[in-house]
Order: sequence, then C-alpha cells, then structure tokens
Amino acid sequence: MIDEAVAIASAARWNVARVERHIVGLLEYEDFNAAAFPRLIASTRVNVSRGEHARTDFSRSANPLILHRKEQLVMQDDPRVSRWAETTRKLVERGLFKDSHAIGRQAVWNDRLVQAGLAALGDEVVPA
Repeated sequence: MIDEAVAIASAARWNVARVERHIVGLLEYEDFNAAAFPRLIASTRVNVSRGEHARTDFSRSANPLILHRKEQLVMQDDPRVSRWAETTRKLVERGLFKDSHAIGRQAVWNDRLVQAGLAALGDEVVPA
C-alpha cells in the first residue's frame, strides 16, 4: 500500500509512513540525526482507494508538531536505536511523558524539558 501511495503522490518527500485502512500518511520529519525530537515539516495524506492526495506544509509553523520515541520508527538493528531508546527511558523515568497527549508540539515539550533542567541539543538531551 505504501508503494501505491508513493506512486499517487510522486513528488512528495517523506521519511515516515503512517498506514491506516485506505489512507497512507507520508510524513516528512526533520533529520533524525539532527534533532532529538524532529519537527514535522510536511504531511501528504494519500487516499489509495480514490487515488487522491493532499499535502500540508508545516515548515513555517511557529509551534510545529514533533516526534517523540523516534527509536520506534527505524529498524531495530539500526545502531542509533539503543541510544535513542535510552534517552526515552530516562525521560520516562523523570516523568516527562506524563500526560503525553499534551506534549505533541514543540513549545510545550521544550517547556517540559526546561522545567526538568534539560535541553535538546542536536539529537541529544543534555542538562540545561
């Protein structure tokens, strides 16, 4: 189904696919190596059964959606998985994922990091 979606939305850039019943979301996130919590740059929603697609650009958003737990979106033999999973584990232990429905956007997440005495620096989380 992903191949069909890519064919329908041939010009779409993406690095994460979200598959639903007849819909494929081709999501373009910031480089996983450059950001601890990559920003959503754009989303292309493809209705495979109808052969239709629509793209939403988030690149200029002042408070973009962000991705947590990026270790779950790469192959488990990826050498980065253990480091990213360890970061997630430490943040969970510190309670940063409590009320996870509220942390989908960059501003709220950055506030939580600051309150915990942390900061995102490149693809790592470090003491502030």
